[in-house]
Amino acid sequence: MKHFHKISLTALLMAVLPLVAQALPFEPTSDPNASTTKWYYLIINNLYVQGAEQYFGSTPYYATSLGSAPSGTPVDQWCFVNDGTGKYKAFNRKYKKYLCDDGYLESEINHETSVYYRERTSDTFYLLRSYNSDGATVILNLYYDAEENALMSEATTGNVLHGYFSVQYADQGGDDPNPGPTWTRHDKYGVGYRIIDGGQGAFENESTDKLCDNDASTKYYGTVANCWVTIEASEPVAVSQYSIVTANDTHTYPNRNLRSWWLAGSNDNQEFIVIDRVVDYPNIPFTNQEEVVFRPQLNSTDKFRYFRFQCAEGASGNVQLSEIWINEQPHSWLLPETTQPTCGVHGTQVSKCAECNALNYYYIPPTDNHTYVDGVCSVCGKAENVTILLDNGQVNPYRVKYQFRYRNDDQTWPDAPDESWNTPNFDDTQWNYLTMPTASVGHTGGPYTSLMYNSHWYGEYNCYWMRRPFHLDRVDPTATYTLRYVHDDNLWVYVNGQEVLHADGWSNLPNNGTWETGHEETVIPASAFRAGDNVLAIYIQQNWGGAYFDCELRAETTSTGVRGDVTGDGKVDIADVNAVINMMLGKASPTAAGDVTSDGKVDIADVNAVINIMLGKR
Repeated sequence: MKHFHKISLTALLMAVLPLVAQALPFEPTSDPNASTTKWYYLIINNLYVQGAEQYFGSTPYYATSLGSAPSGTPVDQWCFVNDGTGKYKAFNRKYKKYLCDDGYLESEINHETSVYYRERTSDTFYLLRSYNSDGATVILNLYYDAEENALMSEATTGNVLHGYFSVQYADQGGDDPNPGPTWTRHDKYGVGYRIIDGGQGAFENESTDKLCDNDASTKYYGTVANCWVTIEASEPVAVSQYSIVTANDTHTYPNRNLRSWWLAGSNDNQEFIVIDRVVDYPNIPFTNQEEVVFRPQLNSTDKFRYFRFQCAEGASGNVQLSEIWINEQPHSWLLPETTQPTCGVHGTQVSKCAECNALNYYYIPPTDNHTYVDGVCSVCGKAENVTILLDNGQVNPYRVKYQFRYRNDDQTWPDAPDESWNTPNFDDTQWNYLTMPTASVGHTGGPYTSLMYNSHWYGEYNCYWMRRPFHLDRVDPTATYTLRYVHDDNLWVYVNGQEVLHADGWSNLPNNGTWETGHEETVIPASAFRAGDNVLAIYIQQNWGGAYFDCELRAETTSTGVRGDVTGDGKVDIADVNAVINMMLGKASPTAAGDVTSDGKVDIADVNAVINIMLGKR
């Protein structure tokens, strides 16, 4: 439908409106009840006032009092009745009443319409609607221009105005003879978008025309080569961000996720300039209908009218996705549906957008409400004296900050991003997020088949640096801190910059093994931790074949938690002295409880510490 504007000089200086066109011919009537009467209304598409950050409408929004849907109940449509003297009275179709000069409908005492009748000159008139919110006042005018013999629309505001605003016929009174494009999706600022060309899908109802239809419950599914689309914008825009929305059954087919792609812009739909190029992106979610936002790395300042999105590679032979959106998107989230967590598995809160059916996911960590039987939870198997400091991804998908690089050559691995990358105070704000566990696509055959993974690890001869921060109120020197992990391939682990593990090769899981039956573990000395902020930092290399990584950190306390109670019998006595001496002499394995001084070793200082505790000199 065509959009109509006539902007006064004052309005031109104060407002920015994207479309300007001729007004509708003015066709008054002598009888508002006649079947040939032309009814007018104002329409707004995503009116947005910059500066006040006020958003006045969705798609489409019909202005109160001056606007209505063009079909159905005639709400606030208006016709103009010639009174025989060259003057015109405005007649409201809904209330079947004329509008008086004071802004009220005739015979309706104190019925405020928010619409005012005003003369511009002796032969023109206004109908005016005013919005005032968040410091922004927007005045929408429908007025008769005698010079043009036409009804015109005009908007004024003290702020920059984006969106579509026009005067139109209601369809009961006739259609616009020159309909414009139908914009299937609008961004937050009112710019419209539609698909004008694209590749073919594997099925007729899953082609690329679904990629900007404002419905995340539909999708494109087909080959990588056919996964391309050209999107037209209603006005030239710079791309500050763009969105890819996962398909409606991605959770069932995660191997169809995108892997590599590019986005380009043009103003003539002929010559395109690359805005962003992504290669081997591992973190398209395995969830259905979820929006993933990207910010261009190559060009975010030039304005374009046309955009070409092209998939360059997929996780498997075919790919699928539901929507591609340019710039920040408005959403109307409904109340979430909640799955409650248990001690054995995370819960979820999933909200749906009422406008586009996109889903928003929030994971709720597992609870601490265990059911202990003889010291072991009958639901999840956790021991009563164990605290999970960092969950594994089999129970609770978690995100890490990461950097990713390929090997420099056949022999040389790249240097670390920074020498302090594995310390708590390192600034990782420029690092990306990766959802864990991560694995090569379809890591199959033998032991790894039963393990969960939530992101794709692409390629061979590459490596990750990962960071998992956590907080400790205090460090318990009697606790045993254990790292549990599955790795493929070479692994280095650091706590607060201190190397605590180096393991080459891959975890040798039993066939069809689970996390519980197949993980490896190593004890980390309590001295590696500190009260306050800590970080578990991982460096892992992938050589050839499959790739996988997951880990968790546990703290296991003694039965009493009493410092110096090495034997765990609830008291500190000579038996504990002897236990420490046996560890010192190699007659027993050192434990965290035996490291009474928390210096990372069991020696004579720990013997003396136990004796001092016995004697009350602690």
